[in-house]
Amino acid sequence: MHNNFQNYYDWLKARYKSIFIFTVLSFVFGCIYIALSTPEYSVTVAINQKSDQQEALNSSSIVSLALGQSSQNASKFYYEFSEALFSMEVTENYEKKNDAINQFFGSFYNKTTNEYDPIWNFSTRLNSLKFFLLGVPYKPVPNKFLLNSLIRGSISVQYDEYADLLYLTAYTGSPDQIKKMIRELIEETDNFFKKSERNQINERIEFLTSELKSIDSIAQRDAISEILQNQLLKKSLINTKELYKILIVRDIEVSEYPVTPNIMFILFLFLSMGLFLSVGYHSYQFVIQKIEWD
Repeated sequence: MHNNFQNYYDWLKARYKSIFIFTVLSFVFGCIYIALSTPEYSVTVAINQKSDQQEALNSSSIVSLALGQSSQNASKFYYEFSEALFSMEVTENYEKKNDAINQFFGSFYNKTTNEYDPIWNFSTRLNSLKFFLLGVPYKPVPNKFLLNSLIRGSISVQYDEYADLLYLTAYTGSPDQIKKMIRELIEETDNFFKKSERNQINERIEFLTSELKSIDSIAQRDAISEILQNQLLKKSLINTKELYKILIVRDIEVSEYPVTPNIMFILFLFLSMGLFLSVGYHSYQFVIQKIEWD
């Protein structure tokens, strides 16, 4: 056994030049990979649920109990916000107001046919093969569904349980464009919440108004009047252009320098791969040629 290890060491030692050359080549490939990579900047914004108007409007326990409202932390708001942000409704409104498909896929627009050409890359060709096997026609033309996929792939939503905040993060080579997209998507997501709240408030106002007309008790009329006043105030807040449910805790920030690619990690990875592959290859040759099997 000792002789085998000594022979193995001598075998590798005699081939140190080829191991060194292969490792250096791997390092060079790593440098080429870094040179061809697109530098990406970090774009982040911290948000939370805006509760100022909730606290002001729900100061009365009667109002809170009557409407079934309670405080809501960011963990629950995280799921509501994520579902709204990545919904097709928000994507469609974002596209209508900002011509987003043309902003992101304008280079694929064919002026001759006045249509968008299909986007063919490795991912879309794999999808084409998959849907071909399923017997489903597939054509990766820029549309609202592709825009929604772009939004989902560009932005991540994370919840920090210690800060009780939501962070929207994107890594991109076009920080100004993505910064603008995040800002506009936040507005459209807030409009999504406004629409939902507006419908509920209108129903409450209609119900409370009818109840107020049919009740004779002064105490009950005062209680319903207070609740009705609360709902009318909320309606006035919803109809403003200000953000209603989303609070910008920290405005959108862009990193000063690119955060990816991670040069040191990539170089170490290529060096390690070159070293282990070369040593592995010569180890395989040693086992085949020098080890005697009974």
